[in-house]
Amino acid sequence: MNHHFAVLKNYTRKTGVATSITVTLFSIFFLTVSLLGIEFKNDVLEPICFLSLIVEFIYGVIVSFKILKNRTKYLHLTPFLFLNWFIGCFCTNVFINIFENLPIWVYGVTFLFCLSNFFIYGSYKDKFITPLSYFCNGISFLLIVYYMIYLVPFAPISFVGILALGFGFYGLVPAIVFICHSVTLTKIFSESRDNLRWFGIGFSTILISQLLFTILLNIESRKISENFITKSFETNNDLPTYITISQNLKPNFFNEILLKKDIVYICVDNIFEFRGFDSFGGKQYNERKTHNPLINVAYLFTKNIVLSDDDKINILKSNFDKRLETEEQLWSGNDLVTRNIKEDVKIYADSRLAYTEITMDIACEKDSWGDKEAIYSFQLPEGSVATSLSLWVNGMERQGVLTTKEKAKKAYDQIVGVEARDPSLMQWKEGNKVVVRVFPINKDLPRTFKCGFTTPLKVDNSHMKYQSLNIKGPNLSNAETLSRIQLVGNQKFEADKAFELRNNFYINESKGLDKWEAVIPINNAVFSNSFIWKNNVYEIKPIKRTAVAFTPSEIILDLNSNWTEEEVKAFTDKNDTKYSVFINNQKQEITNANYESILPQFENLHYSLLPLYKLKENSLIVTKSGTFSANFEELETSDYLKKIKSGTKQKNIKVINISEDINPFWQTIKEQKYVDFIQTDLQNCQKLLDENQFITLKTAENRINIEPANIAIEENLKTKETDSNGPNHIYRMYAFGKVLEEQVTIQEDSLATNKYVALAKDANIVTPISSLIVLETDEDYEKNGIEKNVNTLGNASINNDGSVPEPHEWALILITLTAALFYYKKHRKQTS
Repeated sequence: MNHHFAVLKNYTRKTGVATSITVTLFSIFFLTVSLLGIEFKNDVLEPICFLSLIVEFIYGVIVSFKILKNRTKYLHLTPFLFLNWFIGCFCTNVFINIFENLPIWVYGVTFLFCLSNFFIYGSYKDKFITPLSYFCNGISFLLIVYYMIYLVPFAPISFVGILALGFGFYGLVPAIVFICHSVTLTKIFSESRDNLRWFGIGFSTILISQLLFTILLNIESRKISENFITKSFETNNDLPTYITISQNLKPNFFNEILLKKDIVYICVDNIFEFRGFDSFGGKQYNERKTHNPLINVAYLFTKNIVLSDDDKINILKSNFDKRLETEEQLWSGNDLVTRNIKEDVKIYADSRLAYTEITMDIACEKDSWGDKEAIYSFQLPEGSVATSLSLWVNGMERQGVLTTKEKAKKAYDQIVGVEARDPSLMQWKEGNKVVVRVFPINKDLPRTFKCGFTTPLKVDNSHMKYQSLNIKGPNLSNAETLSRIQLVGNQKFEADKAFELRNNFYINESKGLDKWEAVIPINNAVFSNSFIWKNNVYEIKPIKRTAVAFTPSEIILDLNSNWTEEEVKAFTDKNDTKYSVFINNQKQEITNANYESILPQFENLHYSLLPLYKLKENSLIVTKSGTFSANFEELETSDYLKKIKSGTKQKNIKVINISEDINPFWQTIKEQKYVDFIQTDLQNCQKLLDENQFITLKTAENRINIEPANIAIEENLKTKETDSNGPNHIYRMYAFGKVLEEQVTIQEDSLATNKYVALAKDANIVTPISSLIVLETDEDYEKNGIEKNVNTLGNASINNDGSVPEPHEWALILITLTAALFYYKKHRKQTS
């Protein structure tokens, strides 16, 4: 070890080394600051690298001149020259964005090349370090070759740049380094075969890795291409091609890269053609654009998938859950972070409901610049509804106002897109998802918003289960999270998150927002709970499941890759029952004799989209759902969805899902009552088929079923004997169920739409036809035609969940208070 330090000490004493170290550290520092400015969209920091460029240019000219004049004396400075040239290249790239955004590993590998050169050009001899330096040099040299080839089309501009400003020289640096370094290595390798071997191992390692990566990418490309219309005689004119590809595409690392071509990852089809300085279009995809040399080279040798950017984005949304990334964003939000999260949960065990209030502090990184827009996505448990939204404006909490989704969106676009002022918007999305937008956030203006969700507790045998929300948004992983759980009506619970009892509350402090759940013993006192609102009482009743006689006109096995051979065989073994499947959009019988030949046709079908409109009335479908699929949003323009909406609901189709999972497509079909849908296991499914039965829920005009909680909510006229002993969330859940149940039939009926918008406003719930919005001033609401909450439940609150007095009750309260005040004054006067 002492020997190594002595060698290093002697090296630093050589001519020009101390100055070179100082210049290099100076340049690296200012380059790093500039790259941070790019990362966090800070335009002030980016020009700092110009200082580095000036120093690099002066240093490069002086050292180059000295090496050319006296090679023997100054040759040891060559590694410094290479390193500073590349730093200059990266600095130039900040101003002239030829390489777009480079991943961190590119800077690291370039630095590895330059570092290994210090040992190679210094003729350093060591049993371990020397082979390692040549191995690292071989690994990194291929990246220098890539730089050189990629910059060939820019060579003429670089020559002109040298004559004009001198900085055009940096466009020629990779070629100059390649030539100089190749000459040096040739001389060294002619004298030492060992060094050549280690360099060759490193070079071959990267070459083989690139080749293997390209082969795997080609395999995935062929799999995708097999599902194009022209590659198959299978036809389904009702579905667009990209949906067929999506159905047969199992999400993985390689096909995600293919789909992100020209959307996230830069691709150069002809590397020798001049490309200009703008490689990307304007497609809405909120992910940082990247120039990855490994991926770009692989693209060159991979057959292109003939899909439009819109089609690729739709597949990314359905197969990779990238719906948040494709949300329309009026302002950038790339550099936002979530600083603090407060997760406040109140469980009403006697009502089998919970209310979750999430408060978040959002900020820009300290060096960020400009106004930003934050977008958060909340994936809710089944049956949940958004019931509150607040934004802090000038230090004061302003609560959201519920209005139609069209008015809310129009007001938000106007105030954010044109006026650039304070709003927040909460919107409903298909598949139990809610999106919240907050604007503006900047380095001097962090923001706080709060939103609340009413959730049914999931009943499982003798327990009820609370499930936390799945949240996506700006950098949640490092947020300081404070969680609290309160129980009303039952004090026992077990959670897979460690809560401590503090000041009569169960508290947890952590980082990020992990998924967790709490289990509470079941409580049948729920059936005495009710809530009174506007002369009606909303009572919790037991859900009524009844096994009714049902002889299906046909039984369809909705096969896909989730099915096992044993599960299919369990059906086909029953010779007394006829089963069918859909192949190429055509119905075909499946039997014990042919199922082995049919199954392979479904092994790559990861989710199905049955033509429900082609089924007979009273058909039965047995499906096994996975977790991902296209939803109505991706299918919006297809003939398939139009036919589903017009030709399904009247067919009385029954569906049995033998999986615990449910994908977005079936979730929407179930929520919007296109079919009668139940989930059970294989054994219970077969029992129902054997007995010609189906499980139905009691329904009525005044009754909403909350399946996860195993309860129903009924609306009745209030009687004198009725007490309001439950939370207002009972009414909110009833209203949400009514809007969701009817929203399919009201799309063309303006009177019905107005009726259900009024119901949503009354309960203050976010639905397919209503949104919550917070505006900066009362005048903003008036200007956009949005009426503030009047005589409604208003925003839900963790501290206020009881009944709201009705008008005549307010009058009684006022009379009582007036009488008490009169009596008090009279008594005081008499006493004095």
